[in-house]
Amino acid sequence: MKTTMLQIRNVPVAMKRKLKARATAEGLSMSAYVRRGLERLLATTSPEEFLRELRNEPLRDLDPSPTELLRREGKARGMD
Repeated sequence: MKTTMLQIRNVPVAMKRKLKARATAEGLSMSAYVRRGLERLLATTSPEEFLRELRNEPLRDLDPSPTELLRREGKARGMD
């Protein structure tokens, strides 16, 4: 895997101390700890990505409709 350097400026001292303490507690360097956190962050879909993917999906005809399903459930529970 090819890597590059990433520098983060203006990190509060308390935040750096906390990162260092957590990394040490897990037996990792601070770089490895932060890299793992970034990997986890990027493994999830952001809300913007989710909406973009959703907008690209074709519309589907739902049968029965969600409204009909709720109506049936309400009747089954005696809520009609």
